[in-house]
Amino acid sequence: MFSNVSARWRRRLRIAVAVWAVLLLAAAFAGSRATVREQVAAADARAAMDAVLGEAAAAVTGAAVLAAGPLESEPCEVTPVRPGVSLSRTLQVSGATTAQVESLADRFSLESSPDAAAAVWSGDASGYISVRITAEDTDPPGGRWSEPVLVHAVTGCRPADGGAASFAPDPPAEATGAWRYGAVPCPGGEVLSSWTEPVEAEPFLVHETTGGCA
Repeated sequence: MFSNVSARWRRRLRIAVAVWAVLLLAAAFAGSRATVREQVAAADARAAMDAVLGEAAAAVTGAAVLAAGPLESEPCEVTPVRPGVSLSRTLQVSGATTAQVESLADRFSLESSPDAAAAVWSGDASGYISVRITAEDTDPPGGRWSEPVLVHAVTGCRPADGGAASFAPDPPAEATGAWRYGAVPCPGGEVLSSWTEPVEAEPFLVHETTGGCA
């Protein structure tokens, strides 16, 4: 193969070919490192995440006031050579009782965190969606939390191919630039939609919301 070049150049060419083969192998290995979760596109992961939150909203509709937070996204790496995005959304539940929240945790097979200062349940729902429920304390007076209970869902890092489009209607006439839109589909076909604003004391201040899945 290298008979027409000097021995010195033959050695160099053989080394170059070997290095190139190693690089190809490393690239192939890196591309195969994505888990099942990471092989689901961001748009599909978003649909799965919103479906989980919609199911949660339907489970407590009628006994609490609900608001859907905006879609949040953070860049990440699915593999060293493949960019991705991690999506998240928060469902805010006002006036929830301990029975409602415990039933919600059971619904998604979430485990409680006994060492946490607040009441916290966490785990994975269908579609490899991480779910965390957080309440202000472990034993609210009268069995009802005075502060909102938060149901936070995260997709984890997913391929950014095609993006994860976020629809928002025209804001209300009184809205400021700080208002943000959030919505999740309910199992019955309804949509829980809200206009909120981020504040320091809570995840967001609710300006308008449909309130539930009914």
